[in-house]
Amino acid sequence: MKKEILDWLQNIEKQDGTPPEQVIVFNFGLIESDEGYKMYLVGGFEYSEEDDNWAIFDLPTKDYRYLKLPDDMQDESWENVLEIAETALKELEKEGALNKTLVRKAKALTTGFDDGELIKIR
Repeated sequence: MKKEILDWLQNIEKQDGTPPEQVIVFNFGLIESDEGYKMYLVGGFEYSEEDDNWAIFDLPTKDYRYLKLPDDMQDESWENVLEIAETALKELEKEGALNKTLVRKAKALTTGFDDGELIKIR
């Protein structure tokens, strides 16, 4: 899944360009849609470790901002999907791979399902 995430981030940057300096945080949101589990990317201008309300955004309107998670994850429970996504993102962060993508300048990176708690990646 790590390669899919990196390819997806490169495509977003190709489509949208580099985010403005004011974007200091990104959330790799997770949702369960009619098509299955997906990850989406949103950026924010403010961040608080104590209050996840900073991450309340409208869902992206552009299809390329969503990554349909691999087929072998679609039959997993939401808890397992969250754990797999968290592990993949933390490994990419530890390896320095996220520093080569559009999220490189972010002060913080998080992941989580919209109705749950956010997990800090950076």
